[in-house]
Order: sequence, then C-alpha cells, then structure tokens
Amino acid sequence: MEFLCIGISFVCVMWAYFYVSIREKSFVNVLTPTLAFLVPADYVLESYHLLLFGPSGSLLAYALIYACYAATFAAFAVGYSRSRVPALKLPFMAPQGAGNPLAPYLVLAAAIALYLPVLLEFRSDLATPRLIYEQTRSGYGVYFFLSTTLCYMALILLLFKRRLRKLELTLFVIVCLVFLWLHGSKNQMLLVFFILSAHWVYVRKQRISLARFAVFGAFLVAVGGALFLLTNPVLLLGSEGLQGIAGYSDYTRNGMLVIDSDLGPLYGKLTLEQEIYSRIPRPLFPNKPNDFGALYLAAHFYPDAFNRDNGAPAFSFGTALADFGVLALPIWMVANLLAGILLKIFVTGVRRYADPGNFTLTLFASGLTLIPVSTSFILPESMALAIAIGLFHSLRLRPRRRIVPAPRDAGLSSQP
Repeated sequence: MEFLCIGISFVCVMWAYFYVSIREKSFVNVLTPTLAFLVPADYVLESYHLLLFGPSGSLLAYALIYACYAATFAAFAVGYSRSRVPALKLPFMAPQGAGNPLAPYLVLAAAIALYLPVLLEFRSDLATPRLIYEQTRSGYGVYFFLSTTLCYMALILLLFKRRLRKLELTLFVIVCLVFLWLHGSKNQMLLVFFILSAHWVYVRKQRISLARFAVFGAFLVAVGGALFLLTNPVLLLGSEGLQGIAGYSDYTRNGMLVIDSDLGPLYGKLTLEQEIYSRIPRPLFPNKPNDFGALYLAAHFYPDAFNRDNGAPAFSFGTALADFGVLALPIWMVANLLAGILLKIFVTGVRRYADPGNFTLTLFASGLTLIPVSTSFILPESMALAIAIGLFHSLRLRPRRRIVPAPRDAGLSSQP
C-alpha cells in the first residue's frame, strides 16, 4: 500500500507537469526546478529506501505526506497555467541589452571578498568544502548567505549584458560554480544550471521539445550525481554504496515522523517563528533561540545531531503538519494556488519586458532560493533583490552624450 501511495502521487505530479509543458510548448519551464528536486529525492530514493528497509512510517503517514506533494504541485500548476494576470513593471527597468557591462564583475568580486575571510579561516578544509559548510552553521550566516546571493546576482546581470559572448559566459559560469562549490552545498551549484535554462526559455524564448527535455534530464542526473559525490564522498566508501545514498534522502521520512508523533497541533507557532526569527541576524539578537521553527523539530526528534550544530535535518511539510495537523493539506493547497498566480505575474513581466528584475522574481517564484535563508516566504527580500539588480543593470559609468543640433544660418532663414 505504501508503494501505491507513492505511485498515485507520482502520477499526479507528472500529469501536472506535462499539462503545463504542453501549454507552455516547452518541457523545460518554471516547474522544472521543483520537479528536478522532488522526483529524485522524494520518489525515486524514497521508493528505493522503502524497498530495502520497509516502511518508515504508518500507512496514514505515507498517504498524507504524498497527498501533500501531489496536491501542492498540482495546485501550483493550476494557479500558474489557468490565471490571466497583468505584467509587473518594476523600477529601474533598462531597455533590453542596455546596462553597465562591469556590473556583473563588480558584484562577483564583492561576493568573493565577502566570503574570503571564511576561506582563510578554514583554509585547511578547502579540499573538502562540506566540512566548511558544517562548521559555519552558526555565526557565519552573513558571509555564507550574502556571498551566495551576490554570486547569483552577478550571474543574472551577466546574462542581460549586451553582446555577451559564449566564451565569456562559459568562463564566468565556471568561476561561479567553483565559488559555490567552496560553500559546500550541491544545491547552490545546481541552481546555476536552472538559472541558465530559465533565461534560455523565458528571455531568449527558446522552446525545449520532449526529446531535448530527456537529454536535459539526463544531464541534470549526471551533474547532480557528480555534485552529490563531490560534496559527500564518504557515502560511497566502504560497503554502503547505494544504501548510503538512499539513507541520505530523509526529507520525506522526517515529515512522516512528525505525522506519527504526538507533537502538536501548535497552532502556527513554528511557522510564525520561522518567518520572524530567521530574518533577524544573531549579532543583532544574541539571545535568539536555536530551536525555533523547523529547528524545533530537529531538536525534538534528533537532539544529538542538533546539539552538534553541523547541519539540521529537513522535515518536508513537517512545520505545517506540527502546527495544523491534517489541515496543513488544504492550507498548503491554497498557498500554492496563490503562489502559482504570483509566478504567472512575474513570467508575464519577463515575456513583455525581458528585464532582469522580473526574471529574478520568476526564479524566486519557481522555487529557486537565490536568497538561501531558512524562512519559507521571502517575497519582500526577493522583491528588494530584483529592484537592486534592475538598479545595477541600469547604472551607467558615463552619462550619455547629448547631441546638440547645429544652429541654423540666420542669413538663410529670411527673405526680403
């Protein structure tokens, strides 16, 4: 029965994806990033784990968690594909192809300079950046997250640069990938490829056929697997092999752990904490609790790992389930329906204006975390980032030359 729950949910997700792809006439679209993370971790690896070790929760837990996956993805797809909305016109919208050609390099230099103190402090771990990631969970948020956001910002500015050459783009992308690799997070590196593909489809207006989508999917699988092994080589050492990889994907199982526990309902407490505390830097609030929001679940279910402070496990829909129980399902459905409509507004803006601001908001609404903070709703921050990118893109190093027309010859302008 557990496999049946997974299978029905998977069919619903793929139906929603193909429905949007056919309407968009492109099988790489705004739903691709969500699908690319959802299917391998929560369907393929979870099914493999179920096959190896048996059920990780009750049948109710499997039914509810996979109903959440299917319902939220379908609601998001319907909200996006069926809504008719106006385009969003942001401030500082420069014409397509205009902009400051040095802006991408200046922003990338700022990102490297911001993260450089961390690299110098942990220079003995440069060959294994995952160790840097694990040791900088507390007290390094400004360096870690802001430098990542600036890197994405630089890449977006480059994509909208006038007369961008392929060699220049390739070298810039390689630098970004190496820089993000030094952050120890494979997901941050994968985001680079999704940014490039979104620009190809929605700014350059190139459609991806089903055959090309299959090639793109195989490419993502290869890149994702390589990045996984690069950041977590220990999982393939010894006799663990694929069992270690299957055990690594615990996102869904942790969510089922919340369902089968007697925790809650907490009536929105964790959700509220997540939205408020995650936005306050610890230097400004030294007494900020460590176990707020989703971290409360980590402290409750995995106290030893939480106390080691080297990375907290994720809990899928766990925060909402702990707050609202089974009501989390309809709440998330409505939220994703509205999120799909919001995404349509941004995509309409990109198609009309082809500007970096709307493109940035499209990436955010597609589920790409350009601002990698733990809060779940970062629309205000993403809007500020989009406006900042538009401002940097529209800045000019030199004012335009003003051409003054020559004065007419007074002797030729009159007759007796």
